[in-house]
Amino acid sequence: MKPSKNMYYWFSMFALNFFLFQLISDKVRPSYNGDSLLVKYFLGIAPNFFPAIAIPALFLIIIPQLKLTNKWINNNQHVVANLISTTGLVSWEFIQISSTKLHFDWNDIIWTFIGASIFQLLWKVSPKSG
Repeated sequence: MKPSKNMYYWFSMFALNFFLFQLISDKVRPSYNGDSLLVKYFLGIAPNFFPAIAIPALFLIIIPQLKLTNKWINNNQHVVANLISTTGLVSWEFIQISSTKLHFDWNDIIWTFIGASIFQLLWKVSPKSG
C-alpha cells in the first residue's frame, strides 16, 4: 500500500508534538530555575497538552492499517482517535491520585481537553486526500 500525503502530514504532526513533549519534559522543565509563575504553569501542563495532539495523530495512521469493516469508525477515525487518546490521558491523570510519586492536577485534565480540541481543529483544516 502506497503511503498517502495525508499519512505524512499526520506523522509529522505526531513527531513534532512528541518531540516538544520530550524536549519540555526531559530538558526544559528540569533545568528551569526562573521565578515566572506563567512559565512554570505552561511547563507543568505541556506533558498533557502535546500528547493530546500527538497520540490521536498517531492513531490516524494506525486505524486505517487495521482494515476495520465498521463504517462509522472508518468515517470518523479522527473522533475515534481523539476519544482513545483523551480517555487514556485523563485516566492516567486520575490514576495519579493513588500514587505517592506522581501528582494529580485538574489543570492537566483541562489542557488535555484543549489539546484534543486543537487536534479536532487540525483535522478540520488538514489535507483530506493524497
